[in-house]
Amino acid sequence: MSTITLADQYFSQGQFKKAEQVYKQLLAINKADLNALFGLGQVALALNSFQQAYNLFVRCLSVDANQPAIYLALATTCKKLMRIEKAEQALLAAYQLNKTLVTTLVELAAFYCEQGMFDKSEYYLSELQSLEPDNIQAFSLLVRMQKININESPYKELTAQMLESLSADTQQLSNKDKANLSYSFAELYHRAKQYDVAFKYFDEANKTQLVEINFRVEEMKPFFKSITNVFDHKLLNNHPNGIGNDSFKEKLTPIFIVGQPRSGSTLLEQLLVQHSEISTGGELSFMAEDIANGLYQLTGKEFPFACQQINDKHKSLLRGHYLKQLQTIVPEEKYVIDKMPSNYQSIGLIKQLMPHAKIIHIKRNKVDVGWSIFRNNFAAPEPYFCSLTEIAEYQKQYEIIMQHWQNVMPEFILDINYEDLVENPEIEISKVLQFCQLDFQAQCSTLSNNANLISTLSDVQLRQGIKKTGNSSWQHYKQYLTPILS
Repeated sequence: MSTITLADQYFSQGQFKKAEQVYKQLLAINKADLNALFGLGQVALALNSFQQAYNLFVRCLSVDANQPAIYLALATTCKKLMRIEKAEQALLAAYQLNKTLVTTLVELAAFYCEQGMFDKSEYYLSELQSLEPDNIQAFSLLVRMQKININESPYKELTAQMLESLSADTQQLSNKDKANLSYSFAELYHRAKQYDVAFKYFDEANKTQLVEINFRVEEMKPFFKSITNVFDHKLLNNHPNGIGNDSFKEKLTPIFIVGQPRSGSTLLEQLLVQHSEISTGGELSFMAEDIANGLYQLTGKEFPFACQQINDKHKSLLRGHYLKQLQTIVPEEKYVIDKMPSNYQSIGLIKQLMPHAKIIHIKRNKVDVGWSIFRNNFAAPEPYFCSLTEIAEYQKQYEIIMQHWQNVMPEFILDINYEDLVENPEIEISKVLQFCQLDFQAQCSTLSNNANLISTLSDVQLRQGIKKTGNSSWQHYKQYLTPILS
């Protein structure tokens, strides 16, 4: 086995540090080894070292500027760094090098969809379909952008072909493709108000994903219990050096938006980023990955138990790493949003490391949330995304954790209701800005002329502006939703 093959194998197995070591050995022999440079860039990207990944991919281009894969990797990195214009330039460069590369066309179509530029997205999808008429990613994206309906549309023949492919008793479709098509037809029948047929496809999509997942929420209960046991009042209010919420100051203040998926975190984020002093890093995995790994390296224990062992030096190191990562993405702003919903599990750790941080907890009617989770196709399926029973159990654990935080440090968290936010955005945003010690700015209460990149499942929905709460769509499926109704 060649050395580069070994490194690539380590990378594909998720052994990033071993892969990094071998790639570096290759570069020590030849600083212009393109495969090693590219591999090292991929490792940096996987380890959330976005600026390092950016620098490595730029170095790759200095060696060979004619490889579309390098531009695609660079575009992904630029999106992580919120360098949206550079991401677009990299995608278009990849396209110019090879206009028939399916991966590039998919990435361009998805990028322009996230930008709200649906006509441009549809253009690249048409290019893709001229090469692969039955491309499932293209079809699913057209459904998402509401370019297709079940009865009549410019894509009527394609829709019939896709439905036949899904309905056929064949093993040709992967589970991922089956799920994508099932979600797409569920949405099409939902819009056509054929709710029984729609639920059949929603159910099939979720079941198809669930069989691919090898754990269940029940197995997570000890972890959730350990959080409430470890983060007691004494640990969370112990500041031996007088470092508290009032006395600790930083140039950069993180704003964590937490809660369940589909609770309205993207809406809240998109309203807040219109403030002149607030920017966003999007959904960042730094707390669950970088900081959790750092805790283990410093103490030899996993989260949350490591949090009982860390001292002031440890806290300073971890805090510095997190804030440096934020500053890499948004160098100039004083307030930066991290809207990873699952950070609700880390609120105690956030309090330990960054007592100056702001925690905004967005809540929504749990049936609306549960149904929206079940209805949507998440990029990385988890059991609590694709089973009504699992969703209901996860919601219980989430509520226990959030109640615990409210019991031990209520002043650290601001609760916002999604329903109140959409009905009275000015009032609710005023509360958030006051909590963040920022002046109110009128533009924060509307989504008008919103041209930001939205890389979540809300990308199409939010382009339509703030929708008042009305009859929830789950009402049409009430007979099927017993697990989340109780």
